[in-house]
Amino acid sequence: MEYLRGPLYLDVAAKGLCLVGVVMMIFGQGGWFIGGVVAVVIGVLFGAWSMIAVRQTRRRGWDGVNRIQ
Repeated sequence: MEYLRGPLYLDVAAKGLCLVGVVMMIFGQGGWFIGGVVAVVIGVLFGAWSMIAVRQTRRRGWDGVNRIQ
């Protein structure tokens, strides 16, 4: 479980950034809309980073042996 703490934080940050970005795009005007788009893009990048991090940590089985041979 301790290995998934980092990807979990990345996932929460990604979802939070996307939510804030969507709210900024809906209720903001002018520069706030652009800021919302940037926040969503950064959130998507954090989400991708989280998925890559989980994939790297789950490559090995519980006994330390690679699953893919």
